[in-house]
Amino acid sequence: MKKYKVVSLFAGIGGIDLAFEQAGFNIVWGNEIDKYATITYRANFPNHKLVEGDIKQVRTEEVPDFDILIAGFPCQAFSVAGGQKGFNDERGEVFFEIIRFLKSKKPQAFLLENVRNLANHNKGKTLKKMLELLKSCGYWVKYDVLSAETHGNIPQNRERIFIVGFQEKKQYESFSFPLEVPLKTQIRDLVDFQEPQEKKYYYSADNHGYYEKLAQEITQEGTIYQ
Repeated sequence: MKKYKVVSLFAGIGGIDLAFEQAGFNIVWGNEIDKYATITYRANFPNHKLVEGDIKQVRTEEVPDFDILIAGFPCQAFSVAGGQKGFNDERGEVFFEIIRFLKSKKPQAFLLENVRNLANHNKGKTLKKMLELLKSCGYWVKYDVLSAETHGNIPQNRERIFIVGFQEKKQYESFSFPLEVPLKTQIRDLVDFQEPQEKKYYYSADNHGYYEKLAQEITQEGTIYQ
């Protein structure tokens, strides 16, 4: 079976890269601007080609050809905590770098990831524009919002939007997002509640002014899971 080549934009510490690598894909190139994230990424993937710096300064002709583009692009511009300025935020503008790569390199498929709130940002207009731009690059596109709780057996209601695109309509039609899995892991399996940590590590109304709004946005019916 062909080992598909993957390029990773906004690679962070390599979470999406790890999933693709474990599934048998070959990560041939990556980019990340945060120097601390790159330290962790290189510790996780010492053999990967990672370019540290602003994606806007990267010339696509310097990037090797690849089959699939993956990108967990910056979410602050679309999240509740980040001010929701969208494309008026420099961090939101980098979405257009994804479009630049797709038009230039024309990979077979792509996977993008961001916060759930992107689906509702600016009454849905932001996502609509993104989908239109992705389709204009020659892709069949679909998306869904999945939670780590319902799809990853992780005791956290961490919802993310995933956008996928395929050049071939048959691949688009045959693709389906994963089904839900039973939640068997409990928070006490992962966190030691017997050993208190410094207050700065706790998220509370005392040290975050938008705590109540976030509670409504990221939890079921505003309930914080303890």
